[in-house]
Amino acid sequence: MGKVAVLGTGPSIELFGKTDIEFDATIGVNDIWKYFETDVIVCVDKRKAFTPDRLRIIDSSKPKAFYSQIVSDWDTRPDFIKINIQAGYPDHIVVLDRNAMAKSYFSPFVAIQIAYWYYDTDEIHLYGVDMDRHPNLDRELCKGIKKHFKNLCTALEISGCRLIVHGDGILTK
Repeated sequence: MGKVAVLGTGPSIELFGKTDIEFDATIGVNDIWKYFETDVIVCVDKRKAFTPDRLRIIDSSKPKAFYSQIVSDWDTRPDFIKINIQAGYPDHIVVLDRNAMAKSYFSPFVAIQIAYWYYDTDEIHLYGVDMDRHPNLDRELCKGIKKHFKNLCTALEISGCRLIVHGDGILTK
């Protein structure tokens, strides 16, 4: 058992660069390599969702593993690992299932589950997952994210895994 850092690209990513915590693995989402070269990348969006600049960063990254459910967009990568996503959203409960990850409206949600299932962690630290200034998230989506996140925290806690959020975004309010 160890510690894993899950990194988004929000403002609190700066805190990761200042931490003295030693992590067994780092998992980032999308174009995280703009900030840090993580061991793993999780990308649950199609290529067309990214600007050319962000796509260049994703395409030039060379993590140990690149997880996605979108075979047609990402399977040409040598580090590609296909994951499955559960149907529907976890509005009432998150079922931790290695064969199919629960989804929400933000990529780190899936990255947290990958940390739990594939990296034998009992402590997950979130950095850069603020979302309070995210250009694509409105109040209703943020409300759903908070509900899904609370359900994920409960499922992880029951399974003996701590989730620690660094920063001051919507997940800490």
